Amino acid sequence: MFVLRLYRLAFISLFAFGIASTSKADGPQRPLVFIPGILGSELSDGSGNVVWGNRNSLSNYAGLDLAPNSNGKGLKASGLVSSINVLGPFWTIHQYDDLLGLLKDLGFEDGKTLFRFPYDWRLSNFETAKRLDAFVSGTPALRDGNFDIVAHSMGGLVTRIWMAEHGGAGKVHKAIYLGTPFLGSMNSLDTISNGWGAFANLVAGGLPTIRRVTLSFPSIYELFPAYPNCCREGTKAKFSAFDILDANNWKGGWLPDEYRPGGSRRQVLADGLASARRLSSIVSKPPAVQEIKVTGDILDTKLWLYTADRTSSPDNWTFTSSRGDGTVPIWSAAATFKNLEGTDPSFVEHSTIFADKYVRSRIARELVPGIAPPVAAATLGEVMTSDGVRHLSKVRARIEPPIVAPGKDTEVLVELTFEESTAIGAVSPVVEIVRDAAVEKIAISDATSAEDLKNHRLSYRGVLTAPAKEDTFEVRLTIADQGTTSLYLMVAEGTSKK
Repeated sequence: MFVLRLYRLAFISLFAFGIASTSKADGPQRPLVFIPGILGSELSDGSGNVVWGNRNSLSNYAGLDLAPNSNGKGLKASGLVSSINVLGPFWTIHQYDDLLGLLKDLGFEDGKTLFRFPYDWRLSNFETAKRLDAFVSGTPALRDGNFDIVAHSMGGLVTRIWMAEHGGAGKVHKAIYLGTPFLGSMNSLDTISNGWGAFANLVAGGLPTIRRVTLSFPSIYELFPAYPNCCREGTKAKFSAFDILDANNWKGGWLPDEYRPGGSRRQVLADGLASARRLSSIVSKPPAVQEIKVTGDILDTKLWLYTADRTSSPDNWTFTSSRGDGTVPIWSAAATFKNLEGTDPSFVEHSTIFADKYVRSRIARELVPGIAPPVAAATLGEVMTSDGVRHLSKVRARIEPPIVAPGKDTEVLVELTFEESTAIGAVSPVVEIVRDAAVEKIAISDATSAEDLKNHRLSYRGVLTAPAKEDTFEVRLTIADQGTTSLYLMVAEGTSKK
């Protein structure tokens, strides 16, 4: 089943890098609150030093350990993570400058009509919702209500809790959710299982450190998948589902000592799982305000967990994938497995899901009167090929390895899976790397095997030589009729060499 893009862009050239000019009459009619997702806020210490939100974030990960009942004492949210940074866990890159630039072009002004709400994303979303309520009450332009919310990722969970438990629904005119994991994200469990790769794990202090610190975050439990049959004991052919939110299923010897039954932090785990169940109850209820849900539709996204025994080590967990934005399954972002009606698809990956041209257009039309609606067009997933129209069901793209030393080679691997058989050469994806202001095309060649063809899959491979300087670089994948999504390459000294 494919989600229809009911509309394409009417003025696509105007939305390519910004938005059409608007008169004051067409400007914002209501204030707007922007709520970022997990990892999307800088965390600083008492001296103002950024502990999380810059290129040193991974090496600071052990210092993010959250003591029980501390409410984040010692660190505070100091702003948004606006530009590309390698941050590691859950979903890797945050780049809010694109979205903030769009809002500025629409006429929103910081402190007047645009209000950013950075927060300590380690804390429970229920605690953050309390802080959001205080933020709204303490902001004159917001306290009387009638404002809109744009929430990215976990920020949407904060929004839902605030509206349900703090009377926020009576103050919000409209809520726009960008890739919110209403039913959770399997990436939260994958982080516990695998970390983020050999080099990143090493920089962060090793996989045991990642597990110990991650389990100290109340928010992580509220991101655990909460949809039916998410976690399965047995094999793909024969399994029984188990409840990942049941503390009795968290008794394995792999757990850090303090999180085992009787351990000093066992209650943190139990409380986190209970909060996750409470959150599930909230998101299952009909929304009290007008909502727009943007969902990733076509990127390979982890959906199911398999384990031979529910108490076995995460080292032995395996995952299978379906559709989504690379982090949040489409069904989770839609808040239901029943249908996808009323959702807006994005071809762009989770961390910058708002960079999709269609999504930018939809945000503009929802927030600013006078923006003409896009015209009707094709279906997301329909690709015109030399064989005729083919229906793209899933895209998997990765850089392997994603972290390399300056000047060293890495590979760009792309897999396109279709509903129908598709001949080699029928589709020609374009891969480019952004180096400063320049965009350089990467040569890719066909790597399709007989097994690929049997599964209606086309595969491509390209060699990318890393730039000579340490930084994070955007690698763009463009598929005709679909759009452009991004991967990210980290270039750092001391990494393993190909």
